[in-house]
Amino acid sequence: MLADPQSVTYNTVAKSLVTSFRGEQESQYRLNDSGVIYLLRVGHTFGKRNRTFAQLRRESYVSDPVVPANNLLAGMFATLTIDWAPVGLAAADAQYLGNALTGWASSATILKMINGET
Repeated sequence: MLADPQSVTYNTVAKSLVTSFRGEQESQYRLNDSGVIYLLRVGHTFGKRNRTFAQLRRESYVSDPVVPANNLLAGMFATLTIDWAPVGLAAADAQYLGNALTGWASSATILKMINGET
């Protein structure tokens, strides 16, 4: 089980997300920061394929560009999923793959992806 709270940094500001749900295969951590919601989901499934994931979601209300007096919920999320065969591969192999991907995903690389580069 991961520690409570979990800390994430958004735009250089650390956010402390407290446990909002714990299950056998998933935990959720949440923060309402003056109406801006952060939700971290961490989970796994083990079976014919092993899969672990972490998803960070951010939601906030923004002015409707058509009717500025109205507000719209604007959200986004980022997910890291590691999927591996349970036979022939060790947990360390999956760890190395995840480390390789997160090492590659620098701030500059992520911005290039967001701007449509492949």
